Amino acid sequence: MSQLSRRTFLSAAAAAYPAAGANDRLSIGIIGAGNRGQALLREVEKCSALNVAVTAVCDVYKPNRERAAATVAKAWGQPPRTTVDYRELLAWKDVDAVLIAVPDFGHSRILQHAVEAGKDAYCEKPMGVDFAEAKSAWQAVKSRKQVVQIGTQRRSDPHFVAAAK
Repeated sequence: MSQLSRRTFLSAAAAAYPAAGANDRLSIGIIGAGNRGQALLREVEKCSALNVAVTAVCDVYKPNRERAAATVAKAWGQPPRTTVDYRELLAWKDVDAVLIAVPDFGHSRILQHAVEAGKDAYCEKPMGVDFAEAKSAWQAVKSRKQVVQIGTQRRSDPHFVAAAK
């Protein structure tokens, strides 16, 4: 498998929705709006020309949720729906894809539930810390057609690429 940057993933996900009209956008939900979630939100902002928008924010910690919602409202001109329960966000039919940036112990379970709900997903590394949960998530991904990418830590930063060369 080739390695994809977050931007390449978002571009591929946007291209997966070619039937969208001029007023339709790829709707992205962020699950986990702490430091990593905020960094991913900034990456999505850079891709806004690709007709993508963050429309939903989920975080159990109110200050993170509100900070992300304010960032989304400023970037896209309207506030996102917010929730403290990721399962509620996954049930929203108009959310096409999710960015999972919760603490490590939640990655596998949320990824599994995301693909079972028909959502494409970007999941921060590690994909899992519990083998049984990671295996269940992997099986869910393999049995469906969702686009899924698992993050890597700094593997595509220019200075690491230069060092590898």
